[in-house]
Amino acid sequence: MSGGRHILFVNEFYHPDICASAAVLSDRLPRIRRLRPDWTIHVIAGNRAWDNASVVYPSDETHEGVHIIRVARPVVRRRSLIQRAVGFAAFQHRAVRAGCAMDRVDCVIATTAPPQGAAIARKIARARRCPYIYCVLDLYPDLAATLGKVRDNSFLYRRWLKTDTRVMREAARVISIAEEMTKRIARTRDVPNETLGTIHDGFDPMRIAPPAPDAPNRFAAEHNPDGRFVVQYAGNMGLSHPFDSILEAAIRLGGHQDIQFQFIGDGPHRRMIEERLPSNARLIDYVPADRLWEVLHAANLCLISQQVDMFDKALPYKVYGILAAAKPAIFIGNERSEIARWLAEHDAGRAVPQGDADALVEAIKAIKGDATSAAEMGQRGRALLDAKLLARQSAESWVEEIERVMD
Repeated sequence: MSGGRHILFVNEFYHPDICASAAVLSDRLPRIRRLRPDWTIHVIAGNRAWDNASVVYPSDETHEGVHIIRVARPVVRRRSLIQRAVGFAAFQHRAVRAGCAMDRVDCVIATTAPPQGAAIARKIARARRCPYIYCVLDLYPDLAATLGKVRDNSFLYRRWLKTDTRVMREAARVISIAEEMTKRIARTRDVPNETLGTIHDGFDPMRIAPPAPDAPNRFAAEHNPDGRFVVQYAGNMGLSHPFDSILEAAIRLGGHQDIQFQFIGDGPHRRMIEERLPSNARLIDYVPADRLWEVLHAANLCLISQQVDMFDKALPYKVYGILAAAKPAIFIGNERSEIARWLAEHDAGRAVPQGDADALVEAIKAIKGDATSAAEMGQRGRALLDAKLLARQSAESWVEEIERVMD
């Protein structure tokens, strides 16, 4: 393969944003740049911070060898679907214009952030006469239907699905982040199997390494000064992450004074959690990314929650940090989820169904009651990450995919 290629990624958010898609790409793209120093890596993102729209980033800068082009995004409220749609449309229009204005583009890779992001790649690729790769982070419109945002027999859904299928069919490759998602694409889209693939997001354990062996954990000292057993949910409190079972389990374990539940993050469910927060739980705001190690290392047990019908439409990113921190996990969701399978096959935690608070309570009590077994679960989870879910491995797989498309 000839060198000197210009590879363009498109994602609504990028460094220094802290949302999952930004964190993944901000780690991956510099790695790709180091693996292929003869390539020039560009990324088009929005100019407003994910967690604070009043923060506006520079329109053009370079970070860790990656050229960042940021296009203007309107201020939108994430809980307003109409405003989000307006924001997506504005980002799409400006991203396409920015991509078409670049001096050179040899391959475009776009994600489902925003949901119809691959349409951006398709338009730029057509204008620049180059191939594009469709990276599926969340599978739309399937996910929107599962969340009740569109009806799966509606005109909007059918049109969206038809458009998504066409964009997939014209892509040089369609890569999803979970095996079950790839299977669903093959089952529900008329897409050639040879164009489909799976590359897991991956994670760099150094992201949660303490700055020094004896570094104090200020988060733990502030939020758990009594040293109780911490059952922790940290991350997006979105519609795809139910909390009824977790809150019910917390209430049932209220008599255990040595257990504390922590809910860390933000999203549509945060207000409901706040209203139902039991006395043995704390609701905590997002913590800066450079303090993620404090958050995860303050937990004794980590929770992952997902709607039952989401198992083949999304994969919660938080699982990677939990595995890297060597913490036992409980997945509350569909046993067909890849996460449930990982935990079961590697004995790195437990999986319980949504709505079964009894099973969740028993799983928490069992893990708490055997510290040695819990530590071993965590270590087995870390071994799984090291074996096949590292960020380095993901970046290497992406280099192979791009080389395959460019050859």
